[in-house]
Amino acid sequence: MNHIEKNLVKLVAKVAPWLAPFPSAYFVARSGMAHLALPLPVAIVVAAIIETLGLSAVHSALWLADWNATKRKTDPPAPVLVAVALGVVYLAATLGLVVFLEVWPTLATYAPALFPTLAVVGGVNLALISQQERREATVKMQKVERKAARQARRQTQRPTAQLPASNLASKPSGFDDPTVKARQTQSANRAARLDALLTFYLDNPDAGPTEAGRAIGVSRQTVYNYLDDLETAGRIARNNGTVRVLHEDRA
Repeated sequence: MNHIEKNLVKLVAKVAPWLAPFPSAYFVARSGMAHLALPLPVAIVVAAIIETLGLSAVHSALWLADWNATKRKTDPPAPVLVAVALGVVYLAATLGLVVFLEVWPTLATYAPALFPTLAVVGGVNLALISQQERREATVKMQKVERKAARQARRQTQRPTAQLPASNLASKPSGFDDPTVKARQTQSANRAARLDALLTFYLDNPDAGPTEAGRAIGVSRQTVYNYLDDLETAGRIARNNGTVRVLHEDRA
């Protein structure tokens, strides 16, 4: 298989999943018109809702499964079974409208009960996505904090390594003061959270402080304080609720 064929196969593999729901959507719309007396525009909307919910449910299930397969032992697990259950509800709704109503038309009386259920599926799926984004943001922030802590430790250890042995014996008693180390760690953690906040606003310039606080694991008021400090330092610019990060390179 030459290079062109490989690229064509990859293109088909990427496009086909987006085309696959169309036949199912057609039959759902047709069934809605035939058995539920839905007008054509409403039937099209119903079909689109059901199929997009199916796609999103499958995507969420695979996303959460991949997280559970690759996460560290200390990371919280993702509720894959909930996402799978959403996919089952989608499948039941599709089969109910496409197959069951054809076989048992009298079920049309109960079919409208599917629609509130689908609304719940959509809401739960949004919640799963939001929770997973927070999990990933928390892990990312922890990595930044650990990196900052390692850098802080190296900075505190470097002067000691460069001092002669005679000077080490006469170092001040407060050199290893736990209070000093605690302040250094606190400062490193704060710097890591500031970096995490900048990274968040690089991708979400229009996000509010509540959303930013959830993403980096701090309170809304702390986000306001951080934004004030970053703006004073010339690292961000705020305008009508939008936060623009200045001169920050992505990792």
